[in-house]
Amino acid sequence: KALEGQITAWNKGDLETAMTFYWSSPEMLWISKGGTEKGYKEVYNMFLQDFKDRSKMGVYSYEPLHIEQVSKEAVYFVFRWKIELDGKRLMGGVSSQVWKKLDGRWVVTSEHAS
Repeated sequence: KALEGQITAWNKGDLETAMTFYWSSPEMLWISKGGTEKGYKEVYNMFLQDFKDRSKMGVYSYEPLHIEQVSKEAVYFVFRWKIELDGKRLMGGVSSQVWKKLDGRWVVTSEHAS
């Protein structure tokens, strides 16, 4: 349900709300082919840089590949994703996320996007 909220916000061009589904901590980890970023603020700034023009955020869609309930308050999720703009693929790949229930809400604590 939390992932759906994140995607809905993204597809509305609402980066601020989409980012609220990530753990607001200096320990939040983002891994991609470009390297790693550690910290919510750093990841948020990376997204702000990449998507300065919100109309270029495109439409995000995904296909679940693997979901593993690690504990009552942790889920490992692997999915294929893509972002399209005007019917053309902008980017896509496979991601894995660790979702944890912290302070009563589910957030991504780490993501590997490739």
